[in-house]
Amino acid sequence: MKIINKIKNYHPPRYIWYLYFFIPIFICSIIKFDEEMDIWFLLNHGKYVLNHGFPLIDPFTIHHNFQFVMQQWLSSVIFFVAHSFLGRFGLSIIVQLINLFILYFFYKFCMLLSDNNYKISIIISCLTDLLLETGFMMPRPQIFDYLLLSIVLYIMEVFYQKRNNKILLWLPFLSVLQINLHSSTWFMLFLFMLPYVVSLLKDKILKTPGRGVKKGVSKKIYYVISIMISMFLVGLINPYGIKNILYVTTSYGNFYINQSICEMMAPRLDGIYLRFGYITHNIYGPFTYILIFFVISIYIIYKKGKITLRYFLLLVGVTVLSLLNIKNLSLFMIGAILPLALYLKDFFKIDQKENNIKLPNHIKSRFKIIIILLTIYTLIISYSVSTKSMNVVEIKNGVDFLIKNSKNKKMILYTEPGIGSYVEYRGLKPYIDTRAEIFLKANNKKEDIFKEYYLMEHQLLDHQKFLNKYQFTHLIISKTDTLYKTVSTSKDYQVIYRDTNYSIFKKK
Repeated sequence: MKIINKIKNYHPPRYIWYLYFFIPIFICSIIKFDEEMDIWFLLNHGKYVLNHGFPLIDPFTIHHNFQFVMQQWLSSVIFFVAHSFLGRFGLSIIVQLINLFILYFFYKFCMLLSDNNYKISIIISCLTDLLLETGFMMPRPQIFDYLLLSIVLYIMEVFYQKRNNKILLWLPFLSVLQINLHSSTWFMLFLFMLPYVVSLLKDKILKTPGRGVKKGVSKKIYYVISIMISMFLVGLINPYGIKNILYVTTSYGNFYINQSICEMMAPRLDGIYLRFGYITHNIYGPFTYILIFFVISIYIIYKKGKITLRYFLLLVGVTVLSLLNIKNLSLFMIGAILPLALYLKDFFKIDQKENNIKLPNHIKSRFKIIIILLTIYTLIISYSVSTKSMNVVEIKNGVDFLIKNSKNKKMILYTEPGIGSYVEYRGLKPYIDTRAEIFLKANNKKEDIFKEYYLMEHQLLDHQKFLNKYQFTHLIISKTDTLYKTVSTSKDYQVIYRDTNYSIFKKK
């Protein structure tokens, strides 16, 4: 009986709980970037900025005088520098470091909500991070979005609970970082702050201060609004000024982009999409609805009395965003799952005896050794995985052949978007690449190239007229491209290179 009682009363020390953080850290280290073609235009952008400065006219395609805003220039520079020194492993390290900081602020935010219940904070923060890693943690500017948004939530929660006005002074600095790292999501900083502003207004109107707010509600509102104004003003500190701030208004909501790019499509419960005339399946469609249902169910079951206004508004906001397109599911994970730490804090209770448990010094030393060994092991695994990632061997061989055997300095090259980003990195200028919004007339002020590509791929635009318009000297085409049949049967083009999936055609 004494043994049984000891087992029941046993409480693992906090050090043991902290080992759970290595689960998402390790998972992050084994993520591959095989299908992540966007990295090539990011690396190309970073290289261009360091060598030539900030372009105002797109220098990467066959099109002339396209106005251009490099809206993620700082992210591109960071990725390019990391890749220059350590190759693919460098990109992996950047993703892991950012993920580590994300995990840290997830945990800090949950600790605030759960009254320092480290058990539920570790569980919720690790779970949220693991969900992000299912398809969103990759070398793209969005990883900086997740970090900065988690910091904003933490700052606003500290401000709301502890009446710490000074902590808001960090927000303008975050605004400058966001506008240069990834300007198209800059406005999200304000959206994540809005629930706290509304909560303060409610406290003032009803004269019933919320959790942690007792006095000076009016002053708090004015202070937050003044900070938000300063955040907007310092947002102008970027190479493109107001154009960078307004970039999102001309880049999102386009019909052709929403029908072509998986992450911009609205989630469907059946997960079936029609893309370029082909039926495709995307698991994130049904997963979005399942996750929303599951999380909202927890809110309903475990809420103590009425749901806290700021978390309710945050939940509604990120739910609406996640239903608009698949990409925003990541925002739902951050804005809807993390606040569950407040409602589930009693699920893992911590008593005073458990808090008083202390490990002997020799055990602490062993724990530190374990952490060091786990870190080294994680880095080794990350290096092993990263050297096998970003597999572009097939297209690389074709591009190598094209560069080596082409003597045409005025090459007019057609590629599909995914291939286009890679050939740009190799110094060639294609018809189109994966930067879909660049090819909208609203941005380039010249021509709706993406619409033209969409119509051509759906055979709503005559292929021969398309070929006559551009007079391509070379074409890199996959067998799935609708243009492949027209070119392969044309008397004007001949195959000069063929691989498993891609063929290179040259004009006779």
